[in-house]
Amino acid sequence: MSEYCSQCSPFKEEGEYDIDLFEIALNLEQGRSESFICEGCNNRGVYKDEKGNLFLAKNENGETKLINVLIEEL
Repeated sequence: MSEYCSQCSPFKEEGEYDIDLFEIALNLEQGRSESFICEGCNNRGVYKDEKGNLFLAKNENGETKLINVLIEEL
């Protein structure tokens, strides 16, 4: 079965998704990451640096890139 994140789930309006990016970000310790594979978009993980900045790991053209995000964007 496909897993979808909270950014791309076709059922996000109903609050139904398999990967809750906001919850992951809230529970991450600084300097840690959590990896996943969203089958609906290119999201691959969430990383919180030592200063508490959040990054969304995205697969772009076969390469993983870290995109700086705010928790409100998740």
